[in-house]
Amino acid sequence: MKDYILDIVHLNNDFTGNGMYMALYLITLLFIAFYLKDKGLKNAILYPAMILLAGIYICAPAVNRFVFPFYDDEVRGRFAWLFMAPAVAAAGCVFMVKGVKEKKQQILLTMAIVPVIFLCGVFQINDYRFPKAENLYKLPQVCIDIADDILDEQRSEGDGVARLIVPYEIAYAFRQYDTDIELMFGEDATYGRIWDLRQAALDSVAACETMTTSCPDMDVINIAADHYGMEYIVFDRTYTDFGLESINDMGYTEDENFVGSREPDPDAVRRMSESISVVDGNGSEGSEGRYWDLGAYGLEYMGSYERYLVYRYK
Repeated sequence: MKDYILDIVHLNNDFTGNGMYMALYLITLLFIAFYLKDKGLKNAILYPAMILLAGIYICAPAVNRFVFPFYDDEVRGRFAWLFMAPAVAAAGCVFMVKGVKEKKQQILLTMAIVPVIFLCGVFQINDYRFPKAENLYKLPQVCIDIADDILDEQRSEGDGVARLIVPYEIAYAFRQYDTDIELMFGEDATYGRIWDLRQAALDSVAACETMTTSCPDMDVINIAADHYGMEYIVFDRTYTDFGLESINDMGYTEDENFVGSREPDPDAVRRMSESISVVDGNGSEGSEGRYWDLGAYGLEYMGSYERYLVYRYK
């Protein structure tokens, strides 16, 4: 039931992330339902909209969760296109204006509606999905810095390939930057878009899932890391604590658009907190504040890169 509710939340947020147009859409539906007198227009707009709302927000998630999965994160937001929200909202606004008898009142209502329409949206250039480019690659600079340092180290040792485990949400930056970087999981570990998830890939799926929690299970990760020959791993101090106190000393903020749960496995929290400790890294080379001692899991601390901590398998 929790996943079902989260699916409904995602269906709404994946669309309304562009602003409040969904709210404007629902308001115009209420106006059409209670104030529009033309029954032909009401039947043509209201009933299909109600069927779509019930089908997309109730029936589709129920089938997807309890019967068989027929859509995923990449497809979910596209269902909102069926609402035709801009067209319905525009029609509703026209009906509102036409419902006013006097010309002066129509002009005033139009002048009031226009800024509401603009305020419902988000200026795309300032949207969180379109941040100002930090470099020519238009990728997060911190990921470029991590990749460069790891690749330099690998190339100095005669191996030009670096094998990384990174949080799924920043995997795209490493994939796009350099083909000499090999990641343990990507789309394969979520929905198997590139190749079928055979038994050999299930370890990477489990590793990807535990990496999204606040306490990644290093036992699960190391099984996959050994299988795929991984050499480095990156943790995000903003979300990760391994069941200990947070070391987000620099005050990095969480993604306000993240919807879901980072709740870890309680058993993993118990095991990790018993075998991992926090080290005061002030003054040590490559350190920014504190870091975790993951030596019990065969990991050597390499350094901090803003919110990210990089480790290497010994």
